[in-house]
Amino acid sequence: MLSTLVENKPGTLFRVIHMVRLMRLNIEGLTLGVTNGGADCRMTMTLSGDDKAVEHVAKQLMKVIDILEAHTYGPEEVTARELALVRINTDKISVAEIQRNTSCRIVDSSKHSVVAEVVGSAKQIDEFVNRLGESNVLDIARTGVAALPKEVVSR
Repeated sequence: MLSTLVENKPGTLFRVIHMVRLMRLNIEGLTLGVTNGGADCRMTMTLSGDDKAVEHVAKQLMKVIDILEAHTYGPEEVTARELALVRINTDKISVAEIQRNTSCRIVDSSKHSVVAEVVGSAKQIDEFVNRLGESNVLDIARTGVAALPKEVVSR
């Protein structure tokens, strides 16, 4: 996972993505949002590739103008959540059955489907979708991972 704090300026996202592309890393997820009153943006990318290459990208990004911070993290070093909206066919499965084994929230409904909101780890969302079965899922939209590093307690 690569987390960057960047200035909220036109072209900054392109510069970060370009650096990742040059290292031939695949972006599996990207989350971006303004912070610090809109002056900066926090960008979190889930990357597949060699750990050394991801570290190298972080170091190279610190040389780029508009980049304030760039850090890499393993899954155990962050608190991470993802949101998914899942449209489910209710002709084949009941709402009660959808909610039985999960902490999803129904956020929209129509005659033949509901939209469930699921928040959790990427693994939890994958498990929710798998439990529903491929034929019951009509559509899905996922945000990508939002993450913050865990606090390191010094002694």
